[in-house]
Amino acid sequence: MNKHPMKWIPLFAVGAVLLLAGCANWDGYAGVENSWRSKDVPQWEKGVTTAAEVATFLGPPSQLIPLHDETVFYYMREGKDGKSLMLLVWNTGTQVTAYDRAIFFFDKQGILKTYSYSNESLPYEPAKKK
Repeated sequence: MNKHPMKWIPLFAVGAVLLLAGCANWDGYAGVENSWRSKDVPQWEKGVTTAAEVATFLGPPSQLIPLHDETVFYYMREGKDGKSLMLLVWNTGTQVTAYDRAIFFFDKQGILKTYSYSNESLPYEPAKKK
């Protein structure tokens, strides 16, 4: 019979902590495909390009914002990258989120007044065809 059963307690405690610990990594995208970063993006011309042309190339916007005398097409792509460590008594994690945006302003006739892209960008990855 073992005369020192208490000597096994630290070993079991370490084993339990290791069994209950975990790590996680994730990444992903949400929002619309950021086609405005494509090498094939048309040259948008203020006073010439129409809302229909922008919608045909970029698809439906994330938001369509009607204003008094103009309409705004707002496109957004969000990218996330994160990791975490989960222990029995302590957890930690980080996540970095980046936003790639394009915004287009059209007059009442649907003609482009101005547009802009965010300085922050995500890599353009076209959607896979099914």
